[in-house]
Amino acid sequence: MTKPYDTAREERDYLLEYKSINLDSLGRENILDIPVDNVTRDEAVAVVMDLIEKKNGPQHIFFIDPEKLMRIRSRKKLKFITEEARLILPDGAGLLWAAQKQGYPLKERIPMIAFLMDVIRLSVKKNFTIYLLGSKTEYLERVYANLQKSFPGVRIIGRQSGYFNPARESLIKESLRKSAPDLIFLGMGFPLQEKWIRENREHLSNAIVIGVDGAFDILSGKIKKGPDWAQTSGLIWFWRSIARPWNVLRFTRMAAFFFMIIARSIFKGKD
Repeated sequence: MTKPYDTAREERDYLLEYKSINLDSLGRENILDIPVDNVTRDEAVAVVMDLIEKKNGPQHIFFIDPEKLMRIRSRKKLKFITEEARLILPDGAGLLWAAQKQGYPLKERIPMIAFLMDVIRLSVKKNFTIYLLGSKTEYLERVYANLQKSFPGVRIIGRQSGYFNPARESLIKESLRKSAPDLIFLGMGFPLQEKWIRENREHLSNAIVIGVDGAFDILSGKIKKGPDWAQTSGLIWFWRSIARPWNVLRFTRMAAFFFMIIARSIFKGKD
């Protein structure tokens, strides 16, 4: 397998560049009353590296898109996610559009897969350890093999499927406690993975836990990310809506998101 995760960034002096990023001036903006970190991809990676070095965990890194935002906004039981997450990263062009409409533009969209590749590449250089938890065993084994080939020296010290009974879950928690990884990539899907983090913090040591949704399925090569135009434009959400028209609830949430943003921008203009 060729190295599918190569980027122009690979030739840079990562350690020097990330150490030079000022983490004291990073801020957040609110989109429909939900906080979103206003950071670049490099700044977000630098925060993760800094948290690992300082053993300042467990900490949760959460990727948000318009659909997740609307679900959190409409369900009080999910508000803890944005209240407790250390980073809330905008994964989706819809959030950048919304922030621009509100007059508080975000620096950039942070695609989850690209962010994970940056984190892994830098973790190799710094000898950080990674634990993979989620998806099906078949997919996870492919992810493990792909990452080993693409990032020689990567320290993946544990990998477990996200489908488990209570007995196996206890073994997984003990494995996490004993191995004390620096990073946990957790792919159980939203909001199950976020609830799992909250309920099991005592087993996570100082790990930085990144909720990766369905990224394992994509990294395994079994499931495609979507057409190139949707990936580069940040319109994966739109492609999914038209590719899966039976998911009416997703489409309804997206429509409500855009309606509310437009309505707020109109009323704001009248003030």
